[in-house]
Amino acid sequence: MRKLVTLLVLIFAFTLTTKAQKKAEKILSKMTTDLNLTIAQQNEIRPLLEAQIIDKKMMDDKKKEQNKSGKKPSKEAQKKLKKIKKAKKTAMNVKMASILDKAQLIKYHLLKEAIKKKKEMDSKKKKDN
Repeated sequence: MRKLVTLLVLIFAFTLTTKAQKKAEKILSKMTTDLNLTIAQQNEIRPLLEAQIIDKKMMDDKKKEQNKSGKKPSKEAQKKLKKIKKAKKTAMNVKMASILDKAQLIKYHLLKEAIKKKKEMDSKKKKDN
């Protein structure tokens, strides 16, 4: 039984990692085009994106589990989660600032803002329908 559980965990981790790598490559490809990244910059950014994607997937899965169980997290837990997300976002921005040059960093933040606005508009459209 233990071997089966271990095997299932390994398969899940491998699948998650493979999906994260594919998604990271897609994002990195767009970033390379938009920001004119060097190969060295791509090699530094790739693992950051993969880790970010895996982390987000795990957090989403955890949230889905909570929704299925019908339990809502306490206000304290929500604040803690928000704080963790903010810290991760700040850490990513610091890492990106150390990798990108000034012009690339400005463009990176502009692209992130455009994506954020697009998501807000999409979300608003869904609510209206």
